[in-house]
Order: sequence, then structure tokens, then C-alpha cells
Amino acid sequence: MNALEKRVRMLEDRAALEGVLLQYYYAVDTLSDVDSLVDCFTPDAIFDIEDLGLKVYHGHSEIRTFFEGVFATTPYHCHHVSNFDVTRLEENEASARGYVIGKAEGDNGVKVLVHCCYNIEYVRTDAGWKMRLFDEDSLVPIGDEVRDLHG
Repeated sequence: MNALEKRVRMLEDRAALEGVLLQYYYAVDTLSDVDSLVDCFTPDAIFDIEDLGLKVYHGHSEIRTFFEGVFATTPYHCHHVSNFDVTRLEENEASARGYVIGKAEGDNGVKVLVHCCYNIEYVRTDAGWKMRLFDEDSLVPIGDEVRDLHG
């Protein structure tokens, strides 16, 4: 691969990595597209939202079950993603970080506003880039609202 081909591949990979993240957040905000959401992850992925008062979910099955519950009880979701930064890009592995502001309201009347940072580990698969680790941490202290909404 010559220098131009390497440069093009790097740009394509960076766009694809951000595309996976956006697919994930779009799916979360539809509150109905759990298949598209789960497709963003490797089958053995780790989804860590423990810092938000929830827990660590392992694999497609646990991630799917969590979001099916979220979608059933949360009529409103909105996420604003920014500062996407690829921190490592190798042939078949990558890392990225950035920020998200999320707002949600549940059937139970609980309203949540979170300011978070995310750290993601990606792997290249036959189906494209997938998230192997998604770790979201609160930047602004929160109480029990997220657990009360989604727990």
C-alpha cells in the first residue's frame, strides 16, 4: 500500500469509527431500534455505565435486554455527541474518546440530564468496525436519577 492509499484508508477508518458511534446514539434515541444498536457491538462487548449508577453489561444478550427495558419505559431520549477523538488507530484495533450530553424522561416522570465522557475500544470485523468496549463516565456528579429512570 502506498502513502496515498494509507492516508485514504486512515481517513476512511476514522469516519467509520465515528459512524459506529453515531449509529449507536441514533439507535438509542429512536427508542425502538435495538437491532441496530446491538449491531454496533462485538458479540463479547463490554458496555460499562456503572459510573452512571447502573452496571456493566456483557455481550449482545445483556446489552439487548438492558435497552429493551429502557425503550419500554422511556418515551424521550436525546443525546448530543461532540469532540470525537481517535486516540489510537492500528490495522484492526482503535480507541476513541469524546463527550455526550444526554437528556431523558421516563414513564415514571423521572427526568435526567447527564454530561459524560466516553472511551471506546473498537475492533475491525468482517462486518466493519465494532465496539468491543464502551465505557461512559459522568463528568458532572449525578444522584440516583439514572438508576431511578433505567434501573
